[in-house]
Amino acid sequence: MAAGVSPESMGQSKIRLDSWHLSPDWIAQYLAAVGDCSPAYAQTGLAPPLALAARTLGMLLQKLSLPQGPIHSLQELDTLRPIKQGVTVAGDADLEQPRRRGNLEFRRIVYKLADQGGQSLASGKTTVLRVHGGPVEAAGSESSGNSVTQAPAASGLPVVARTVSQSQLDAYSRVSGDYNPLHWDPAFAATTQFDGIIAHGMLTLAFISEMMLQAFGRPWLEQGAMSVRFKGAARVNSPVETWGSVVKESALAGGRQVTCSVGLRHSVTGQELIGGTAKVMLAEARQ
Repeated sequence: MAAGVSPESMGQSKIRLDSWHLSPDWIAQYLAAVGDCSPAYAQTGLAPPLALAARTLGMLLQKLSLPQGPIHSLQELDTLRPIKQGVTVAGDADLEQPRRRGNLEFRRIVYKLADQGGQSLASGKTTVLRVHGGPVEAAGSESSGNSVTQAPAASGLPVVARTVSQSQLDAYSRVSGDYNPLHWDPAFAATTQFDGIIAHGMLTLAFISEMMLQAFGRPWLEQGAMSVRFKGAARVNSPVETWGSVVKESALAGGRQVTCSVGLRHSVTGQELIGGTAKVMLAEARQ
């Protein structure tokens, strides 16, 4: 594990991310962990962009030496160009000053990823939080695990349905490097506001990325973007499903940008677990 950076020392600081090889084997392990069986990755030779964000978050959690059980609140990802399998990825992250709301402390991390030649691949923002004792006083994040907000009933995009298992959480921890005890230690998880093990937010976000791939194909891998809030937590053996609909189309040079409202909900109760937007660039059809 990389040397930790004490949260108390992190005013505004920069962390250099360790490089890693985006090998086909590692990608296959990631896809198996999230349950994505799409043939598009083999057909195009491209990597799932969310896999880079997942590995980046896992690396940051190892480096930051945060107290056990940090919670993922917000995630943004912007794919800047097609990411080929087999490249070596590196990057850096800026850690912003912590912010407090109620008894929650938020830390936003802005990162940029590039290949071995220095060509930009992706950028993103992630927010993690910690609870300073007592019940959660601020809603609107993964911490509000008991939220009953209902997601929209209809979905104009393909629905991806999963039932999260402990073996899946274990596999995802290994491939991402995110060993938060909230996802594997029942004794620790029982002491948190969740009263038990929950799924990684980035694991469940992968279901939304898979939905976008099914809906838009290769363009999603080449230049997709998403911005979401984690509103609730998926528990082990919870049935979940994606939803999404196109809300806007904008004409741009050489094509159009499609904006979708997207999310993830509990399949039975309808509780909204993730909500946000995803965008994809579609090239003009050739005559």
